[in-house]
Amino acid sequence: MNNKVLIIGAGISGLASALMLEKIGYAPVIFEKSDRLRNEGGGLTLWSNGTDALHFMDLLEETYQNSKIMKESALLTSSGKTLATIPLEELATTYGTHTVGILRTKLHHLLASKLENTEMKLGYKLVELQENNEEVTARFENGHEETGAFLVGADGIHSSVRNHLFPNSVLRFSGYEAWRGTAPHTNSYTKSGFTFEAWGKGLRFGFVPVSSSIVYWFATRNTSENLLKVDVSREELAHMYRQFAEPVSTVIKATPEKDITRKVIYDLKPLQNWSKGRIVLIGDAAHATTPNLGQGACLALEDSVILANMLEQSTSISEAIKNFEKKRIKRAKFIVNSSWVYGKVTQIENTLMSHARNMLVKNGYSIQKNSNMMYRIIGHKV
Repeated sequence: MNNKVLIIGAGISGLASALMLEKIGYAPVIFEKSDRLRNEGGGLTLWSNGTDALHFMDLLEETYQNSKIMKESALLTSSGKTLATIPLEELATTYGTHTVGILRTKLHHLLASKLENTEMKLGYKLVELQENNEEVTARFENGHEETGAFLVGADGIHSSVRNHLFPNSVLRFSGYEAWRGTAPHTNSYTKSGFTFEAWGKGLRFGFVPVSSSIVYWFATRNTSENLLKVDVSREELAHMYRQFAEPVSTVIKATPEKDITRKVIYDLKPLQNWSKGRIVLIGDAAHATTPNLGQGACLALEDSVILANMLEQSTSISEAIKNFEKKRIKRAKFIVNSSWVYGKVTQIENTLMSHARNMLVKNGYSIQKNSNMMYRIIGHKV
C-alpha cells in the first residue's frame, strides 16, 4: 500500500493535517510555493473548538504556554460602553478547553515542531494534477513530479488545487478592508485576558491579548472595489479611529509601521463539494471565511482531526474523503454564512441604523440568537 500523501500548502491546515496523518501511519510530503515557511500574519483567536482540536494533536498544553488564555470577551460601542459579554471561563468549564489569543507564527512553529516523518519541500509551485483510481500525481513549475495515495489541497483562499477541481468557484468581496498589527502593550486587559471588539459606524476595532504584554489588533473599514489599492499610514489610521475609546489609539500608535498589514476581505462562496476522487480540499481552500467569528484557523484544525478520523474508520481512501466531506460541509457552510452576515451587520455606517443595532444587542433582542450561534460554533467537539 502506498502510504505517501501529498499536501499542497504549509499553512495551518497543511501542517495540522500532516501531523494528524503521521499519527495514523501516513508519510506526508508538504509542498509550499514560497521558499520559506510563513513568519507573518499577526495573531488569531483560537476558540474552544480550536483548542479542542489541538488536544487531539497533543499540543494543548504547549499552546496554553505560548498564548494568552482569554477569560472574557465583550462587544463594545466605539465610546467603550458594553453591549454584550461572552463568559469565556464558563465556556471553558462547559466545553473542556480554553479560548486563547496566539501569534500565528507561534501556532505555525508548534505544529511544525511536532512533525517527525513529514518531508517539507519549499519553493514548489503546483502547475498540474493527474489522478486515477489508485494514486494522484502532482507536477510543479520547477519540473518536479511526485505521486501519492491521495492529495490534500491546503493552499488557502487562492487555492491552485481548488482551481483545478472547481474552476468556477467564486470569491466574494465583503465590502470592507482590514488592518492588522501586534504591539507591545500592558494594561488590565492584557493581564487578565480580556478581549473586545468595538463597533463604530462602518468601522470596527478588535483587541486580542496574545501574552500579558503583547496585543494583536485588527481594524476594519468599509471600502469599494475601485478603492482596493488605497492605503493609509499608521498616523492616518490612528486618526481614523480617534473617536474610539482607549486603548485603541494608544495601541495603534505603539505598533511599529512594519508590523501593520492591510488586507481586503474576501470569502469563498460555499461549495457543494470539496473533493473529486482522491483529491480533497481542507481549510481556507475549502471554506475560506471572513474573519468576523475568529473561526478560520479553528475550522482548519477541526478539518485535520476529522480527516484523519475518517481515514481510520473507512474501508478505502475514496470512502474516507467522501465521509469527511459529508461530515464537515454543513458546519463550514453555517459558519461561513454566519460570519458573512455578522460582518454586514457590524459594518453598518448609517447613524440611525448603527444606533438601533447597538440598542437591540444591549437590550437583549438579538443577543440570545447570537449566543446560540456562538455556542453552537464554540461548543463543537471533534
